[in-house]
Amino acid sequence: MSAAVRVTDVSDPAVEEMLLLAVAGELDYSNAERFHHDLHQAIGQAGGDLVIDLTELTFCDSTGIQTFLNARKAVQDRGGNIVLVNLHPRLERLFHLTGLLQAFGVQPTVADAVSSLRPSSPS
Repeated sequence: MSAAVRVTDVSDPAVEEMLLLAVAGELDYSNAERFHHDLHQAIGQAGGDLVIDLTELTFCDSTGIQTFLNARKAVQDRGGNIVLVNLHPRLERLFHLTGLLQAFGVQPTVADAVSSLRPSSPS
């Protein structure tokens, strides 16, 4: 049995209309349903963009990836975008091989993710 996966809201009030979540632990078939519930509860009904920091996600199987895809659809249905941050090299390789790097915005840092979601202000 794998370790529990945790979803933590680490949003910064200064970044309006954007939700920042951190995911930690191991995500697999044994806890994907709970992760799905926690993730969708955190997303709620509000619109806006979602950044998910995966720095502390140590493992993810196909059921976890399906949950990320479901979250992507939920966010996009509300007019938002989703960006994944700091994928572990194995997870990044899996996303690359399955073509999911293009489906998600993937950035190395939270700051890069926020910048990618916000248009540059004119000088």
